[in-house]
Amino acid sequence: MAFNLKEFKDFYEPQHVAFGKKIRPVLENYVYGWLKEEVHINGPWELESFLAHTDKVLEDVAQSDSRLFQVLTTSRDPQRAAKFFMTQCAGDFLSEASAMARNVLGNCGVYTSELFKILIDEYGYGVDKKKHSTIFEDMLKAMGMSHHVHYYWQFYTASSLSLTNYFHYVSANHGELFRYIGAMYYTKATLALTTKHQSRAIRTIFDNTVPTEYFDEHSHIDVHHGRMALKRLIIPMIEQFGNTIIPDLIRGFEEFKLLQDIADEELYAHIKWHDELDEHRARAAELHGKRNVDMRITESENELSVLHTHSNDELFWVESGELDFVMSPELSVRLKAGEGIVIPKGMIHGTCVTSKTCTYTVTAI
Repeated sequence: MAFNLKEFKDFYEPQHVAFGKKIRPVLENYVYGWLKEEVHINGPWELESFLAHTDKVLEDVAQSDSRLFQVLTTSRDPQRAAKFFMTQCAGDFLSEASAMARNVLGNCGVYTSELFKILIDEYGYGVDKKKHSTIFEDMLKAMGMSHHVHYYWQFYTASSLSLTNYFHYVSANHGELFRYIGAMYYTKATLALTTKHQSRAIRTIFDNTVPTEYFDEHSHIDVHHGRMALKRLIIPMIEQFGNTIIPDLIRGFEEFKLLQDIADEELYAHIKWHDELDEHRARAAELHGKRNVDMRITESENELSVLHTHSNDELFWVESGELDFVMSPELSVRLKAGEGIVIPKGMIHGTCVTSKTCTYTVTAI
């Protein structure tokens, strides 16, 4: 396909950029404002209490069993589950460290230089084949998946997308620098612990046919990065700027921990739903006709319902025609008249009509 320069320039058209900058603070407050109420930072804090708290959190992670390994390897379709996990990783891993790069511009002293050392590791020291996102691309291709950035955007869970966006949120506003440093410390220190389990899961599921260099590299390099974040950034910053910055460091650390926990649970819930597809179809048949229909929709052939979620459990039922009900890049089912499925709240799904017309109903349960 020929490169379209006009399309490229139009994407960054100044008015579009201005609209984005205008609405961004409102959206960020809507998406992340709840964290201020959910995460309580009780003080006073000093360096010793900061170290005691964060060391305890990281030790708990180190001593815990890998639930991800258990969920992926015991799934009814482990390869499908692993690919859905990789889909959730793709939004962040393919745009490797782009949020971090926001914090290394200009002349901001020694801390910029120390952070840049971590950034340049992520970018393979200028060698494209060693760049972490390139290594992840190779892994996706070996699994038969697309390696293009945001190819799977419709399939990102809200919580996995929130992880990537959180780093951009606290990096775009330099007033949140210490929040960023705290969050970065948590993710670097824990990745050194969790990526070994991720590597083991992929090797087990794909019988060593998929390269796991991405996870293996992070289980090694993020030990170093976590140490750098603590000893070359956090401790010197506290010593220079005082205890007043510690609440922001702790807030970033704890906020990202909470977001990661939520994303993990949402991933596991989706895999469970995928595994229990037959049970949810059977339950739909049991519930059909027992409640008043909330919405009846008729659509034409090839009409799409972009992937979305609902805030409550719903009964989805096809009255006439047929459609493809899509749950993941690897899982869809053809539903015909007289068939349906129960959709648990928060589960990603979409449809594509395959008959000339299709009428279906949606009922809250």
